[in-house]
Amino acid sequence: MKIVFLASGAFAQPSLEAVCRGPHRPQLVISAPDKPAGRGRHTVSAPLAARAAELGLPILKTDNANSPQIIAEVANLKPDVLVVIAFGQKLSKELLATTQLGGINLHASLLPAFRGAAPIQWAILSGQKITGVSVIRIGPVIDSGEILASQSTPIGESETAGELHDRLAILGTTALINVLNQLESNSATATPQDPKQVSRAPKLSREMAWVDFSEPAQVVSCRIRGLSPWPGCEAELLRPDGSVRTRFSLLKCRAISGQSILPGSFREDLSVACGTDAIELITVQPPGKRPMDMIALANGYGVKPGWTLRSSPELLK
Repeated sequence: MKIVFLASGAFAQPSLEAVCRGPHRPQLVISAPDKPAGRGRHTVSAPLAARAAELGLPILKTDNANSPQIIAEVANLKPDVLVVIAFGQKLSKELLATTQLGGINLHASLLPAFRGAAPIQWAILSGQKITGVSVIRIGPVIDSGEILASQSTPIGESETAGELHDRLAILGTTALINVLNQLESNSATATPQDPKQVSRAPKLSREMAWVDFSEPAQVVSCRIRGLSPWPGCEAELLRPDGSVRTRFSLLKCRAISGQSILPGSFREDLSVACGTDAIELITVQPPGKRPMDMIALANGYGVKPGWTLRSSPELLK
């Protein structure tokens, strides 16, 4: 089957590799243009475009896949289907009409839950225990198309959004390949999404990078893990006299039970008290340093029971 693959983010990489291993090798990959990145502002390719180049695939880079030029180039290939993953652009009717079967999209949630730009993060932020991936037909409204396949997986108690991203990217390859095979054999079945079950997953922002330790430990844990690695919850480390020792990002944790003290305070085991119970800090990152575990932080900065963490929106201003 002839495929045009539209993707930019790293989430699409395992699927592209899986497609290339089978009989459905893409005729063309359409991805985002190169952009400056890093402190040196050197121009770099989108993650998916870089991998497509390594695989020797033809690539078009554009910030407007619906331009007449792109539509004409795709139409000339006469593809059977467009495969869209982490692309960031809505496809026009004209582009979809260049194919026999339209377009399909691999989405990182169990639709209709968490439609939007950040489904992985919001699944954790909202305290879900299970999430997954869905393959849908591309419809007129983003993430609203009929479901062709879905696959679920539990969310680990200390799993971060970054870790879950990587797992779901691999999980999605099986669902995608199965749907492509079914489309080729004309055996695919489609299920409409239930509009009553729709929830949203809007983009994250830097303004979200804080946490309220007066919340229950499960809520605190979900927020830290859901915002990791970006934007990462920021906190100040305070000595008993209230002076600031350092500031760092909270990257990985888990909720644990136990008697609470003042929220934000370090307990005897160096877990951090919350409104109820506590969190065990697994990975933190001081400024200018690599991520480290709590033991390394305590040794390096002299953290002891009675020290506290402070985090609030004002910290980000």
